[in-house]
Amino acid sequence: MLLGRSTELSKLNDGYTCNESTLTICYGRTNIGKTSLMREFIKDKDAFYYLACQASEEEQIRLLRKEMIESNLISKSEDMEIDFDKEKEKLKLPKKDMYSEYAHLLNNVTKLSGDTKLVIIEEFQNIVKSNKDFMAVINAMVSGKLFDDKVCIILTSSSISWVENSMVKAIGENANAISAFLKLKELDFVDIVRMFPKHSVLDDLAIYAITGGVPGYLAELSDKLSLEENIIENVLKPGKLLYNEGANYIKEELRETSLYNTILYCVANGENKLNELHMHTGFGRDKISVYLKNLIEREVVEKVFSYDIAGKEHTRKGLYNIKSGYTKFWFKYIYANESRLSKLGAKEFYDKYIAPTIYEFAGEAFVTVGTEFIELLDSMGKLEIKINSRSRWWGKDGNIDIIVSDAAGKFLVGKCNWSDEAFSMEEYNNLLENVSQAEINADYIYLFAKEGFSEEINQLSRQNPNIKLISLNDF
Repeated sequence: MLLGRSTELSKLNDGYTCNESTLTICYGRTNIGKTSLMREFIKDKDAFYYLACQASEEEQIRLLRKEMIESNLISKSEDMEIDFDKEKEKLKLPKKDMYSEYAHLLNNVTKLSGDTKLVIIEEFQNIVKSNKDFMAVINAMVSGKLFDDKVCIILTSSSISWVENSMVKAIGENANAISAFLKLKELDFVDIVRMFPKHSVLDDLAIYAITGGVPGYLAELSDKLSLEENIIENVLKPGKLLYNEGANYIKEELRETSLYNTILYCVANGENKLNELHMHTGFGRDKISVYLKNLIEREVVEKVFSYDIAGKEHTRKGLYNIKSGYTKFWFKYIYANESRLSKLGAKEFYDKYIAPTIYEFAGEAFVTVGTEFIELLDSMGKLEIKINSRSRWWGKDGNIDIIVSDAAGKFLVGKCNWSDEAFSMEEYNNLLENVSQAEINADYIYLFAKEGFSEEINQLSRQNPNIKLISLNDF
């Protein structure tokens, strides 16, 4: 079983076993594990699989035909002359066009065994962007206009922004054929703990913070190596995927990478307000806003608003944070120090630039882990309320790391302590003060701590069942 993807596999199997033809759009950033998921899904099924590269229309047809020959759906000696009149009659399309060529080729999936013909086309945007009407053939397959067999078609894409913002316009009415969307997200912290059982929970959290839970990045690390050894051997040495991944990921997604790099470097080092970015870079605020919007659409950056301005986001300021874990790590530690890395070598660079603050960096993910813990309890039906909304709050004298509420207006608040000292009564009282300033009720309180809790807090929890204490090792 593919770790951490049981829900996704179940959804794909639902589409495969239902009584109707289905079309699923499965998407997520590069290295998120789409291909691994597809490989796991089809391992006991007869399926046609094709990875679409960037190519001209004519070359795409040649490559698709080549893959069908390799898959024994077309024999090499088979007459490949297309019966254009027949295809025109089926699809009502002009003669000798690319639609009919795709229709002719894809008609061969009827040779697959089983009652449901399974078709996987990865990175399908590479076809649609050069031939936007390719989806008309997919539509015809799903609607039964091309052939009578039931089909299960899965189209994948690594372009989140294109799928969510441009795809429907690009494919037009053919979007009506889509049965479901399946967005692959990063793995949760609990999955990292299972993947690296030999590591301490503290080191697992550091791995989670560095990789952001991206399966392709996690695959580059080894449970047999310590955290330090993994970073030295699998991140800082040339030839490894992660060595240049921080820069390469931005290059794949965006142009003008020098400007985006400058902004990301600032955000990674704590300059997360628009005015701070303006002062550091000298770029105009409008220009920065456009770049940040592009980064947000690609889920590299997120804009976080405080609870007390809910519904006013379009008129109020928020804080910018790098959402992609490895991007944050790379821009914090490597981007401005690449010359040092080249001169010093991996081990000395790690000792000087990374080791002193790596666990501080890991602590930035502690709020995310605490939130995941609460959401996991909610999904299991073990949380005191059913989550309806999520938020955070910050003020001049502190912040509330986690705020969730249900439809009835009950609140659960959480506070995450990453200091080397036990969670104290002083910090608890500060949380209550912030809750009062935020003008919410703390019906339930979850306290998370790296180094446990003071005796006063433990006694308070024993007296009040609505106060839950979770230490790092509880994960």
